[in-house]
Amino acid sequence: MAHEAIHIGLYVIFGIIMLPVYVMIAGWLLGKPRDFRSIGITFGYMAVFVFALIAGLAVLGTFISLFTPV
Repeated sequence: MAHEAIHIGLYVIFGIIMLPVYVMIAGWLLGKPRDFRSIGITFGYMAVFVFALIAGLAVLGTFISLFTPV
């Protein structure tokens, strides 16, 4: 079944692949000197980048689906 493969894949992506990102965020929040303005700006940039990536892929997928035969 595909469900088990997707389930394991989510653990791999969010548990192993994203581990450096988690450590980086923890370092920003727990390290010294603390500059919360820079942290907020960086989170904003990351959120905008992820949103733009998802929106762009959604538009591209819709565009491709218009020209593929069913």
